[in-house]
Amino acid sequence: MGSSRGAVALVACGALAASACSTTPRAYSPVMAAAPADQAAFEAAFNQCSQEVAAGRTQNFREGRGGAVAGGTALGAAAGVVAGASAASGAGMLGGVAAGAGLATGLILVAPIAIIGMSAAKRGHNERIVRDAMTRCLAEEGHTVADWRLARSEDTGPRSPTARPGR
Repeated sequence: MGSSRGAVALVACGALAASACSTTPRAYSPVMAAAPADQAAFEAAFNQCSQEVAAGRTQNFREGRGGAVAGGTALGAAAGVVAGASAASGAGMLGGVAAGAGLATGLILVAPIAIIGMSAAKRGHNERIVRDAMTRCLAEEGHTVADWRLARSEDTGPRSPTARPGR
């Protein structure tokens, strides 16, 4: 019974650690279709768009990362049930102890992976929302963005906001 408590504690710690996985969008730099004729006007438009997007003033922004953790935990639990049932029935021991051990093993192995995967998907989604909103906002100001590239630390040009959408 002590190992069962240890497994539960390990799963709880893993879930807490995985919940810290970032869903915050990374900064992207715009690749312009043509160089802006007036660099100062472009920078002013970019800053204004960044503030609006970071404030969540565009459409389809999702809520925080709570959904990613809940979704990942649900996926991990479902996979753990399958792994636990498979291990118990394969060994011919459908007793409560064997099924519980299989479930705990499945949760320990699968839940963190599912949570991390959900977090990465959520971050990618948030990045697309920010890039799309920035592209639309800049287009309204007369600046055409051809593409976005992940900003590097040595880049000095404008960067998309890194605030979570809606926050």
